[in-house]
Amino acid sequence: MDLSPRAQERLARLGTLSEAEQRQIQRERDLEVVLSPFFTGTATAEDLWQKVKTLSGSAGPEVIRQAQEKIAATFRLQMGNEDLEKRKSALLALETLKKSGKYSALELLLGSIVSLRQRYNDVKQQALEQVRQQMEGQVAAAAEQARRQGVLMDTASTLEASLKSSPEWRDFIMRHDAAAQKTLDDYLSRIRAML
Repeated sequence: MDLSPRAQERLARLGTLSEAEQRQIQRERDLEVVLSPFFTGTATAEDLWQKVKTLSGSAGPEVIRQAQEKIAATFRLQMGNEDLEKRKSALLALETLKKSGKYSALELLLGSIVSLRQRYNDVKQQALEQVRQQMEGQVAAAAEQARRQGVLMDTASTLEASLKSSPEWRDFIMRHDAAAQKTLDDYLSRIRAML
């Protein structure tokens, strides 16, 4: 089927990107190349700062904000202390590249995330210990009854299995995770608005 010249022209325009779209795609690729070593642990916050500084010189200052947004998007309640501190340092370092940075406000919000994560882990551990203490008596009684019947029972494994399958524990964890995640999401949205 032959297309009219006008139809061919329209079809050709549909498949091509504008110069702005091509620049945006290239900037995103360049940013991924810069961020990849940081996320894989082969680059420090200082290395990232230098690479983003260089990239912002050629791609524009918008790349600083984009790098910060990508880093902020990786914050999790369950991440390790080292990863959390590394991301915090990187966000703050990149903020120094901006002419009108909000370093102090960003540092305060990041400190709130660190505190939230610590409280999250502390409350979770305290609740786990309380439930464990409550269940130890039940498991000990079941182990004693099994021993009387001539059956040996691994009380430590039984306790952990009972604990993790406990409806009360699952309900607590679900509520605790949801509340902490909501607070984290609020902090992260405030950070994104600030960037």
